[in-house]
Amino acid sequence: MPSPASGPSLPPGRETINSSEGLAGELEPSSGAVPEGYLIRRATRDDLPEVIRLNRENLPENYSEDFFEDVLESNPDSFLVAEGDGGRLVGYIMCRVEVGFPLVGRSPITRKGHVISIAVDPGHRRRGLGTALMTEGMRALRARGCSEVYLEVRVSNEPAISLYRRLGFRPVRRIPGYYRDGEDAFVMARSLRP
Repeated sequence: MPSPASGPSLPPGRETINSSEGLAGELEPSSGAVPEGYLIRRATRDDLPEVIRLNRENLPENYSEDFFEDVLESNPDSFLVAEGDGGRLVGYIMCRVEVGFPLVGRSPITRKGHVISIAVDPGHRRRGLGTALMTEGMRALRARGCSEVYLEVRVSNEPAISLYRRLGFRPVRRIPGYYRDGEDAFVMARSLRP
């Protein structure tokens, strides 16, 4: 499979993501590099069955097909997928842009990114793919004018919390009983400003 830097030839609507563009020094240059053998690109409607499979097989929080379609339609630049060798989808990140009160900073109302869902197949974890998906998702959100980004994470999900901390996220509040099974969530956020 061609590397993202070599500019693989993809059908229209399957643009690759340029991971060489930084977040204005907010992340270490190598922290978001797409691992060799993988390609991160914008999701297409044809990807949704595989994205839904990844969601159902890897996460306890699942969404309806309509929800995935709505997020893709309204946020095509920040709904990304990761392909492994052979073009099989092995991960995704689904983000949207919202307007509301800031979680970081002091502005009265802000444009912020929300990482709704991220998943990587177990056989492709611990290779930097989650970091690359998060980095590319944040770049896409910043390009859409977001000044901050936030997400929710189970308080027991220590590997995810550790990843988000390495990427500059900090807990801003705890939501009791956020998940269907009653577990609490941390809301974690970080600035996207240069």
